[in-house]
Amino acid sequence: MTKPFRADYHDPSGYLDIEYDRRIGYFSMTVDHLHDHYELYYLLSGERIYFIKDRSYRVRAGDLVFVDRNAVHKTLDSGRPDHDRVVLYISPELFAELTVSPDLAEGLKEPFGWDVPILRLSSPACEVMERMVGEMVEEMVRPQAGSSWLLRHRTVELLLFAYRNQHLGTVRSADTEPVLHPKTQAVVRYLNDNYQKALTLPEIAEAFRISPHYLSRLFKQTTGFTFSDYLNLLRVKEAQRLLRESDDPITDIAMRSGFSNFSHFGKMFKRAVQMSPRQYRQQYRMRS
Repeated sequence: MTKPFRADYHDPSGYLDIEYDRRIGYFSMTVDHLHDHYELYYLLSGERIYFIKDRSYRVRAGDLVFVDRNAVHKTLDSGRPDHDRVVLYISPELFAELTVSPDLAEGLKEPFGWDVPILRLSSPACEVMERMVGEMVEEMVRPQAGSSWLLRHRTVELLLFAYRNQHLGTVRSADTEPVLHPKTQAVVRYLNDNYQKALTLPEIAEAFRISPHYLSRLFKQTTGFTFSDYLNLLRVKEAQRLLRESDDPITDIAMRSGFSNFSHFGKMFKRAVQMSPRQYRQQYRMRS
């Protein structure tokens, strides 16, 4: 019987982290998080629902998913048990250190900004990508001399392969299955545009002519987030931007991001970002 298995890799530079997970049974992410790095998700086997920004996608084995920096996202079970996946967390500094032309470095980041950020290749290109990822997992599980260099090299190689082959497998909006309920999608897009306002579930439910109980259940079922958790993440994301781009007092930033209570803001920020707003600003300035 196949057993669950996990392997982790943390690059000494701090610019790259890799996770491999073989999960048995049904699984949905329980932790809500935002991060400043790029995320590259490859599904080796199984099927998943991937919520990114304001849409959900049904991801199949062989799909490569690109998640942009600070994008609200979450993976959910699709109703089918068991899956294997590899996730790469790539720091912006990794791109800055590449010994390639600036144009190519920017090109490697292009897929993270696609309208539908999924690369779905057919054979033989899919087999090449699967082999590349498989070699990375093998290097993680059985590290040898030079593993750190090789894993960084393989990461760039994977990004370059995706960049070169995007014309063969870019998934268009018309190709995606309508996983997200139309009513939920409308609410998500409304929240994305209006999170700085004082919003409550009953008020939104009334505006969209749906019962609060049904909206709450539907929202959680189709996005993986509760209504309040999703709204808080949007506000934290805006607070992160303001902390990076301004010298405004943190109390002002909390209010401008949509939080009416500073204590609640601090709690939600730390839960999502794993550090306080002050620490986040200091860390960003040190890196810059």
